Amino acid sequence: MTSVNQKLSRWKDSVREYLFDVSGRSRNDGKAWSQARLRREIEACVEAPRGEMDARKRAAEIGAAYAVAEAPERKRILALLVDEFGPVMEKVDAAIEVYRQAGEQGAGVDSAAASLREALRPRRVDLLTRFTSLPDGMKFLVDMREELLAFIREDEGLRPLDADMRGLFRLWFDQGFLDIERITWSSSASLLEKLMDYEAIHSIVSWEDLKNRLDRDRRCYTVFHPRMPGEPLAILHVALTTGIATNIQSLLDVQAPPLAAAEADTAVFYSVTSPQRGLRGISFGEYIIKEAVKQLRSELPDLKTFVTLSPVPGFRLWLEKNLEDGELDNLPFAADALFSVLERVAGGEESDWLPTLEAFMHRKCLEYLTTLQRGRPVNPVTRFHLRNGASIHRINFMGDRSANGLRSACGMMVNYGYNLKTLETNLAKYHEGQLPVSGKLLRTARGEKLPVGHLVTG
Repeated sequence: MTSVNQKLSRWKDSVREYLFDVSGRSRNDGKAWSQARLRREIEACVEAPRGEMDARKRAAEIGAAYAVAEAPERKRILALLVDEFGPVMEKVDAAIEVYRQAGEQGAGVDSAAASLREALRPRRVDLLTRFTSLPDGMKFLVDMREELLAFIREDEGLRPLDADMRGLFRLWFDQGFLDIERITWSSSASLLEKLMDYEAIHSIVSWEDLKNRLDRDRRCYTVFHPRMPGEPLAILHVALTTGIATNIQSLLDVQAPPLAAAEADTAVFYSVTSPQRGLRGISFGEYIIKEAVKQLRSELPDLKTFVTLSPVPGFRLWLEKNLEDGELDNLPFAADALFSVLERVAGGEESDWLPTLEAFMHRKCLEYLTTLQRGRPVNPVTRFHLRNGASIHRINFMGDRSANGLRSACGMMVNYGYNLKTLETNLAKYHEGQLPVSGKLLRTARGEKLPVGHLVTG
């Protein structure tokens, strides 16, 4: 993933042309600004005494100064926005008094409420908003928030700025402003390179690998915002198959002959990535999956089944903490040897006790997936898909035999089902604290005496 410094450097280059266009000469000489100068420039940008054009030019220069600064200086700039460019408390107090009097008099309440909302609006929001009118300004803000989130880990005082940016992003990146696009081998080289760079779940190791993932039995969809052209907000990889895929290595085998798309009866969503770290907390998963289903059904009406092939991050760590005495008594190895045994099985070792091991791992994974914390599944991928109206459909032993799959999830993978007829019902059940699962998994949970009071057929 490209570093924040590289991203900011690219933005600095793209905004240089704008600065010369509007002023003939940039006042940003590439040197670090003093705190006093920075304060004056931000004040002039926020208040805009010379008009909007001047305010935008100042925003560009402030952004360029931020981009050339070192990380500690950038943190001080963000802290300045928090400490000195919040709401003006005198205006807030006055607006509160007007609102109180309007409530007592029973007239003008709506107008007073609007004035109060405006008074509560932090002044720094004007600076943030003006960035969006600049070349690549929206991307600059997204990258700025990525760095802000890292700074917050060591300085909680920056959270007010994050709250402002998150609120703006929720408006600016509303689904109504987004576009979904199918990516093919004929797409631009720069976009194909980003697909390779941004893939976070199953690494794309070569151009041959990428070409395989864009073949005739594959689909790749991306979400874009018009103010961030060429920068995917979300990427969804789909495999067209006959039957439900249960193993990621088989699914991504570049030697496997491609299937004619018209012969497929199942669409398998095997990777959903949100590569813009600065948009954390802004979900695009539901949108891209539902839009992809619409396009697939329109293109291939014979598709009957829509499922994922998803990882189970955190399962191994959970299993290490929740492996009870006696659970492995019917297997010929001790608990401390379990993970090395799983590695050997992933490498192809066969044994007559393998079905017993598979049943044990299946039961523990089901327990993990259906364990709740504060009323929601502990596993983040489960939360994501159930929030979209899916159900837990099937658990796959040795679904991912890679080193990462073993390290994170003991090789387990899960199919989440997207039944278009039950999406809304499943979502309602989930918000009521129930977890939709397939009938087979519900029977398994009962047979294994797992807690089932919160499980429903989905």
